[in-house]
Amino acid sequence: MKAITLLFITLLSPLAFAGDYATCLLDKLEGVQNDQAARSAIRLCLREHPGGINSVEKGSGRGIFGYDSGDECALDKASDTQSNVAGYQVRVACYRLYDKPLDLFDEFGIEP
Repeated sequence: MKAITLLFITLLSPLAFAGDYATCLLDKLEGVQNDQAARSAIRLCLREHPGGINSVEKGSGRGIFGYDSGDECALDKASDTQSNVAGYQVRVACYRLYDKPLDLFDEFGIEP
């Protein structure tokens, strides 16, 4: 029984990021029609999560139930958003949550 519970928690762990700045942006900015409303939503998210986007670990949204990439997320979440400010912030949040963390060792072919 403990193994099943541990497996369930492990599989759902990407959902634990639900209280971070990037997720707040995705929740509040999807479909926003004007830049003024977008700026208000961004300020609300910053009040709730003072660390901003830098406090969100890159790739922390990846998992079984998440998007495969930041581009996939951005296309889904920002396609109906009229505000350029909102669209840009949604893209930034999606990239932070769903793009793979950069591994410089792999990037430059260095053995650690």
